[in-house]
Amino acid sequence: IVCAGGLGWQGVAGNASKLVMKDDKRSAYLVEPFCFAPGGTLRLQIRDFHLEKDGKEVPAASVVGKVGFIVRRMDGSAYSAANAVDVAGQSCMLTNRPLDKPKPEESQVFVRAFNASFAMDVGEGKEGLYSVMFANCVPGSGASYALTLTMMNTGGVFVSAGDMPLEHCYAVVACLFFALLAAWVREIRFNAEGVMKIHYLMGLLVAVKALSVSLLAVRSHFTLRTGDGGWLVQASYVMAFMKGLLMFAVILLIGSGWSFIKPFLNKRDKRILMAVLPLQVVVNTAMVVVEETPPGTAGWLTWRDILHFFDIVCCCAILFPIVWSIRYLKESSIADGKSQRSLAKLKLFREFYILVFCYVYFTRIIVYLVRATMPCRYSFVSKTTAEAATLVFFLVSGYKFRPRQNNPYLKVDEEDREGTELYEAAE
Repeated sequence: IVCAGGLGWQGVAGNASKLVMKDDKRSAYLVEPFCFAPGGTLRLQIRDFHLEKDGKEVPAASVVGKVGFIVRRMDGSAYSAANAVDVAGQSCMLTNRPLDKPKPEESQVFVRAFNASFAMDVGEGKEGLYSVMFANCVPGSGASYALTLTMMNTGGVFVSAGDMPLEHCYAVVACLFFALLAAWVREIRFNAEGVMKIHYLMGLLVAVKALSVSLLAVRSHFTLRTGDGGWLVQASYVMAFMKGLLMFAVILLIGSGWSFIKPFLNKRDKRILMAVLPLQVVVNTAMVVVEETPPGTAGWLTWRDILHFFDIVCCCAILFPIVWSIRYLKESSIADGKSQRSLAKLKLFREFYILVFCYVYFTRIIVYLVRATMPCRYSFVSKTTAEAATLVFFLVSGYKFRPRQNNPYLKVDEEDREGTELYEAAE
C-alpha cells in the first residue's frame, strides 16, 4: 500500500488504465502492455498535455515529431516488455530513424495539442503483444498529461488474451485447496490425540489460501466481463496480507521445531520470526499492489525488481531455523535412549528443508523465468503453475507433519524439553 502511494498510482479498472503524469523527465517508458486476439481494439485519449523546460512551457510547434506515444507490436512476454523499453530509453525512440519510415507494425502518435486521441483495431494475423510507450526527445524537459487507455479483446473482453483462461484455472485450483482443507479437517478429527497447536495453524492457512484463490477466480470473472474488479481488488490485498502472514509464520514455526521438537521458541527463533515475518508480509502485499499498478508510473520497474529481490532474500532466511533444528537433532541423536527417534526427526526435517528450498527456488526463480519467456497468449501458465506448486507444497508438508495418535517421531516429552533448554543454554 505504501508502494502504491509512492508510485503515484491512479488506478486500473481491468485494462482501462488511467495514468496522470506531472513533470515526468524520463525519455522513454512503457505505459501498458496488452496481448490482443484478432478483433481487439485499443483506444488512447490524452488530456491536458504540456511540456516544461527550465520552468517554462515549451511551445507545441517546436516539439512536433519529438514527443509522442508509440504503439508497437513486440515479441516475448509482457513481463519482459518493460525491460526492453527501459534499455531502448537510453536513446530517443522517435528520432533514431527517419520519421517517415517507422518500424513495421508500429504506430506513432505525436502530441501537437493539449488533447489528442488514437484508435487501433487488431485484424486477423496481427494478434500478439502490443506495447504502448511514451517517448520524449526534448532533453531536460518534463511532460505532464492525463491518459486514459482502454484495451479490449473481441466480445467485450477486458483482459489480455493470455489471461482469459485464468478464471477457470483459479476455480479448479480453489476446489483442490478446499478438498485439501476437508482432508486436513478429517485428519484432525480422527487423530485428536496427536493434534498439536501447529496443526490448527496449518488448517487455518489452507482455509485462507482456498478463500484467496476463490477470490481471484471471482475477480477474474468480473474483470473479464466488465473491466472492473470493484471491491474485489481491495479484498485481494487483504487476502494477500493474511495468506502471506500465515504461510511464512507456519513455515518458520515448523522449521524452528515448535511443537514437534520443543514446546516453546527460544530467543533466536523469536528474533528470526519477528524480523523476517513482518518484512515478508509487507513485501508480498506490496508486490500484489505493484502488479496492479500501470508500468508507466514513475519508479515501477525499480520497485518491481527491489521487491522481487527482497522476496527471495526473505524466502532464503526462513531456511535458517530449519538448519538450526537439523543441527540440534544431529547433536541430540548421540544421546542414549532416544537416538532412534531423534534420527527419525532428523530425517523428517532434512526432507522439509529440501522441500522448502525446492518450493522457494521454483516459485521465485523458475516461475519468473517462465513468465519472462513465455509468449503472451500463454501468460496464464506461470500464474497457474505457481498456484499448483503451492498446492503440492501444502500437500507434501501436510503429509509429512500430519497428526497421528502415539506418533513417537512427532511427540514432545520431558526429555526433549530438557534437551532443548540445555541446547539453548549452551548457545
